[in-house]
Amino acid sequence: MRSSCKLVALLLLATAAAANAAAKPPVTWHLKATPKLVKQGAKFSVTLTGTLDPGWHLYALEEPEGGPVATEVALTEGDPADLIRVEESKPKVLPDPLFQKPTGFFDTTAEFTLHLQAIKNAASPTQQLRVLIRYQSCNDRVCLPPHTDTVIVPLLFGQ
Repeated sequence: MRSSCKLVALLLLATAAAANAAAKPPVTWHLKATPKLVKQGAKFSVTLTGTLDPGWHLYALEEPEGGPVATEVALTEGDPADLIRVEESKPKVLPDPLFQKPTGFFDTTAEFTLHLQAIKNAASPTQQLRVLIRYQSCNDRVCLPPHTDTVIVPLLFGQ
C-alpha cells in the first residue's frame, strides 16, 4: 500500500512539473519602437514592451537583496551593436507578500528602452539583434522560476 501511495505521489508531481514546463510564460514581448535605418557606429534606441497575463507581474531592473529575481536585459555575443544602458518604465513599489519587503514590479505592461551603439563595420546591410530578457514572474500565490525570452530586432544598416 505504501509503495502505491509513493507511486501516485510521484506521478502527480511529474504531471505537475510537465504541465508547468509546457505552460506558456505569462509575459509576451513586442517591439514598440525600432529605427528604420541605423548608421554604422551611431547610437540608437529600441523599445520593448512586455504584456503580462492577468494576475501576473514581473519585477524591475533593481530589487532588494533577498527579494525576487530582478529583470535583466542583455544582447547575445556577436550582435551588431553594444548595449550602453537600459531604462525601464516606472515600476509600482509596494510590499510584496511573497518576499515580505517592498519590491518594484509591473502588473499589466513593462517597457524597457535599450540605448545602443551600432558596430562600425557591419558585414551586410541587413542584421539582427538578439535581445535576451531574463525575468521572474509571480502571481499572488506562486513565483515561477526565472525565465529567459529572446526577442529578435531586425536592423537595416546604412551609411
